[in-house]
Amino acid sequence: MQIRFTLITLFFAAFASAQTPRDTLVSTIYNVYIQNESDYTALKKDILALKDMDGSYNPEVLHHNLEAMFQYKDLDFFQSSLELLVLHNGYNVSYLSGQENYYQAIISGELAPWFKKMYIENHPKWLAHNLDKLVDIHTLNSLHQKDQVMTKALMDVYNSSEIEEKQRELIRRLFRFNYMENAKTLFNISESIGSMPTANSFALIQRPYDFIEVHNFQQNFTIFFEMIYPYYKVSYLNKDLPIIKFRNIDSIKFLADKNQVFGLLSVEDIPPYLKEEYNVQSIELANPTLTEKYRKELNWTEL
Repeated sequence: MQIRFTLITLFFAAFASAQTPRDTLVSTIYNVYIQNESDYTALKKDILALKDMDGSYNPEVLHHNLEAMFQYKDLDFFQSSLELLVLHNGYNVSYLSGQENYYQAIISGELAPWFKKMYIENHPKWLAHNLDKLVDIHTLNSLHQKDQVMTKALMDVYNSSEIEEKQRELIRRLFRFNYMENAKTLFNISESIGSMPTANSFALIQRPYDFIEVHNFQQNFTIFFEMIYPYYKVSYLNKDLPIIKFRNIDSIKFLADKNQVFGLLSVEDIPPYLKEEYNVQSIELANPTLTEKYRKELNWTEL
């Protein structure tokens, strides 16, 4: 059994062939590798361009880049972004890991007086309108650790030299079962709100549930795709989900079956070592008719 934990970034270097101008901008923001202040300046320019395009800041993008803002001492932007996330999207200190590069600064350092005052003023305002979401927010923030603890425990047993193949098959079933249990949790919450739980549609989830999606696309592809695609579609059309999510699906499908669902990958996107391993000259569509249907639903027909 092979679990590719690096999959989410596997094909990020290239841009998806079906991207809209907005998709291209969002992909640039998420794919950027910041090495110096010049890179950060370019990133901030793109974040502001996305704000102009959407009419407001994208809270997922702001949260994703808080550490970059702090690292490059753009404190005005950092503070205004954090205040926006607390007031409008439910940013919660309870879900900080303590490893954030700004953690000490806002909890006990130079920004602590400002942060405590701001948080005490704004968090209750958000709570007043979102108290009913707290249980689901906690559940979603818990999924990442639940997935990782279970995966490590089962992998330790699976890789033991003392177990037989029949036992390994049982463990593979346990992987699929436990991943699907987490998927059902994500699905039930998505179903209740009519979209994926994002910062705009629901609340900011500070401990992302990406691994729940990846592991289920790896181990339970067909059933999970049928469960989650309708909510991916709604969230994408509402500008709450980046095209990267669909590209990840194509990446997983390629690694499993040498084909793809949405047609977002070209053979040029594949790293040389994988191209040699898979011996492919092109990446076929798993079902061209369904691909056409999905692309129409996602408004990619003119691209």
